[in-house]
Amino acid sequence: METSVGAMKPQKPEPLEPQQLVARLDLLSAQLAFLVEKQRKQDEMLSELAPVLKQVMATATTRLDELEKKGYFAFGKEALGVAQRVVEAYSAEDVRLLGNAVVGIVDTLRALTQPEVLEIAGQASEVLMHADTAEPVGIFGMVRATRDDEVQRGMAVMLGLLKHVGRGARAISERKGGSSGTARPVLRLEANAGGTSGRALGIQRAPAAPAERRAPACAAAPSKPAVATTVIDGVEFAADGHMVDATAWTRALGENIARLHAVVLTEEHWKIVEFARAEFLETKASPNIRRITQGTGITTKALYTLFPRAPARTVAKIAGTPKPVGCL
Repeated sequence: METSVGAMKPQKPEPLEPQQLVARLDLLSAQLAFLVEKQRKQDEMLSELAPVLKQVMATATTRLDELEKKGYFAFGKEALGVAQRVVEAYSAEDVRLLGNAVVGIVDTLRALTQPEVLEIAGQASEVLMHADTAEPVGIFGMVRATRDDEVQRGMAVMLGLLKHVGRGARAISERKGGSSGTARPVLRLEANAGGTSGRALGIQRAPAAPAERRAPACAAAPSKPAVATTVIDGVEFAADGHMVDATAWTRALGENIARLHAVVLTEEHWKIVEFARAEFLETKASPNIRRITQGTGITTKALYTLFPRAPARTVAKIAGTPKPVGCL
């Protein structure tokens, strides 16, 4: 037992020789010197980088302040909000479908941004900007305008667009199951693509009603009395600008009404006004444009020259007669 206990006691290290001790001290000194030199180099690097870092931080702070003042951060915040709403409102399938349609969308945008298309859009916007100065045009004015080549081409383009829009609307309706396929247009406008017949616009109408049921070309004046809304020279006028009592008309009153409509009455004007008044006293209805041209022998073009805006109505107002009902 004594032998085993003695074997378990730790053995004392053997004493180092002086030379070994010196070698170990030299090694420790070298490692310490290395660490000191490394720390010194780090301190030097930090001292050299400190001014640069300060300049970078100052520049970055100034730049961030400028971006904040310009609203970049507010814009980014709102953009993130938009992205969040898009994610909440649309599914992954919607995004996939959008991705499949991106090529078509880009092609459409490319076509719409061609120089000639942008030029047309610019000219159209210029027209819209001056819409307040545009003169009103009636049916006959539209018909006269169709004699212009550019108007005819524009109508052909618009009809082509309407055709595609109608085709798309029908496809959407059929996809939603809301179209029965039984609808038939009553009036159809077609562009003359060939241009050989001299007509740029063709009109195909639905079959007319039987002759005995067809309404007259001009309806009779309504029996309901007009209500006075304005008084000029002691004479009452209705809301449509016509005299309430046609018997109160005088030649001087007709001249005053003409001035209100920027019409300077000449002998040619008076010939038409007097005819309209005589026609009303005989038939109890104001004549329309066709009746005026037939009764006076004046051409439609000359009538529009004398009374540029709504000739039949203007003549009726000056003549003190009611508005021509059912006639343009």
